[in-house]
Amino acid sequence: MQDNYIYVENVKESDLLKALQDLANLYSNTGFTDEINLYRKKDNSDLYSIVFTNLPDFDRFSYFVNCLYLPIELDNFEPKIRGFYQVKNITDDLVFKTGNWIQLFMTKNDTGVDEVSVANEINENYNFDFGGHVKKLNKKLETYHFIELDLNDYYFVKVIKPNKKMKSTNLELKPWWKFW
Repeated sequence: MQDNYIYVENVKESDLLKALQDLANLYSNTGFTDEINLYRKKDNSDLYSIVFTNLPDFDRFSYFVNCLYLPIELDNFEPKIRGFYQVKNITDDLVFKTGNWIQLFMTKNDTGVDEVSVANEINENYNFDFGGHVKKLNKKLETYHFIELDLNDYYFVKVIKPNKKMKSTNLELKPWWKFW
């Protein structure tokens, strides 16, 4: 089992590869995007798993989930995306840290462009913005459903690495849409 990973459904492989390459290029200065491994589910041609060789911290992992949901210059890209992150790897004292794993996701109407939604193992839902603020939600956007990643059920697709000709943006955690 992997430490932390992202599931993406309902996308064309070529679009997902472009989104991942853009992510790798934009955040090459962090080291977290030096090697991104993409896998495709053997029995489902539009279900992919993304594994970062260099484990991103929780803030960046959250941002990467958001970035892959709202990629640059991809029209008609409407993925279903879920990230799974181990609570033990979150260094901040965040109110939603319950159990062993949290599920990160995006919803069209309930998650803003500068945040990610979170469901914990006791089915509490939160929005976590990129300024570190947490808001507990009164409604359940999504039920926590842990999906263990077993790479034996996947085909390896590609390792995505930053394009050395592209210059890193040094954007840190600032949302890209504020700069374009």
